Amino acid sequence: MLITTTPTIEGTQITRYCGIVAGEAILGANLFKDLFAGVRVS
Repeated sequence: MLITTTPTIEGTQITRYCGIVAGEAILGANLFKDLFAGVRVS
């Protein structure tokens, strides 16, 4: 099975088009702690 985001694949016939796929991400409570973990104030 090939999965791609392009409408064509050279040398291959597309047999099924699944349409648009959407996703969601939930950011945790430690978002800023994780982002700035490497930043230190001198």
